[in-house]
Amino acid sequence: MKRPSPRRLLTAALWLTLPLGTVACNAAMTDQELALGEAASYVVASEESGDIGGDAVADADAAALDSFTTEAVDTVTVAPVDDGSPCDFSARRQQVLEKYDDNQNGQLDRAELRELRADIGEGGPARQRLAQLGRRARHQAFWRVRWAFDEDGSRSLSTEERSALVDAMEARCERLRAERLEQYDANGDGQLDEAERQAARDAVRAKWEQKRQELLTKYDANGNGVLDSQEREQIRLDWQAKAQERRAALLAQYDTNGDGSLSTAEALPLRQEIQRRIIEGHDAG
Repeated sequence: MKRPSPRRLLTAALWLTLPLGTVACNAAMTDQELALGEAASYVVASEESGDIGGDAVADADAAALDSFTTEAVDTVTVAPVDDGSPCDFSARRQQVLEKYDDNQNGQLDRAELRELRADIGEGGPARQRLAQLGRRARHQAFWRVRWAFDEDGSRSLSTEERSALVDAMEARCERLRAERLEQYDANGDGQLDEAERQAARDAVRAKWEQKRQELLTKYDANGNGVLDSQEREQIRLDWQAKAQERRAALLAQYDTNGDGSLSTAEALPLRQEIQRRIIEGHDAG
């Protein structure tokens, strides 16, 4: 009998730590369920503002580092898009289905499924039709998630790897949902009413404003109270330097043969550590 992979054991163990009411791990998903789940994962990752999967920088080349930091600057210097609602993976999955179900029969036929798969953008940015479903497009954030689950280093996810990604992102969403309800569900009814969502929005906005003020203090060279293109570029360059430092530190830890890159075997422990952090809800904002 085939033994479960370390990733599957990790995912199963962490699912057991989720709050009561969380659905069970998906045992076997159809092609449609996988595509809808992966698309929903892209949308919920785009709704976050943090550095989800950030240590995937260990396998990033110069072009990828440039894309990471450009997206990061765009994310933190533009007002947050969080509407205060708890993460809802099922709702995002249904949103994707409705977006691609052109004949409105409640499921995706072959052509519709093919279109969704193409739009997910294996190895590249999601196409506009899918990106429009999120409150912002964060292609690099989802690239990092994909990297963590590409355990064989093929740069294309197998069915098992794709299923593990969907399971993990759903688990992450459930955990973040529980955390938000714990913080803002003042009347304890298991959902957020408008006043409670407003409290969550205010908190997110205050956190962003504090970060914005810190950036202005450091980078607003002309003192006009905004970050212009040159100042934003300086932020990006500084963050790129920090990303390169982090990449060097990760290589020092995981590159056991010292050749300056991660082999498939060397990258596996790092990928699994990133998987753990994704499931546990780290680096969300």
